Amino acid sequence: MLLGVEKTSASHQTLTLQIIGLQLALIIISAGVVYVMDTSQSGISVLWGGGCALLNVCLLKWRMRLGDDRSISENRHLILMYRSALERFFVVLGLLAFGMMRLDLAPLAILLGFVVGQAGLILVPLMRGMREISK
Repeated sequence: MLLGVEKTSASHQTLTLQIIGLQLALIIISAGVVYVMDTSQSGISVLWGGGCALLNVCLLKWRMRLGDDRSISENRHLILMYRSALERFFVVLGLLAFGMMRLDLAPLAILLGFVVGQAGLILVPLMRGMREISK
């Protein structure tokens, strides 16, 4: 049974690394394209938005790892889940607002970078599912 837990943990770690790797690739490629097609400020704005998405995923994975503790009750898990969602929401909202208002980055480019970064969170599980179906 213990081997199954280790295998599952390794699978989650692999999934996390794939998500973060794809996010980084998508963010860098999209920032490069925007940098070449528009301006350097737009490219930096895409990087800022993508960084916000990357931080969002890192916070999610960190909280999920903390939530794996089997000794806490279901009620405590629920409280931690809501707390994590609120933390991630306000951290991302604050960083996006900071980039737009204080750093004077391009708002649409920031949102583009955030959306591209979040796409990695969706695409990796989809690609893994399609790979499992084709086997």
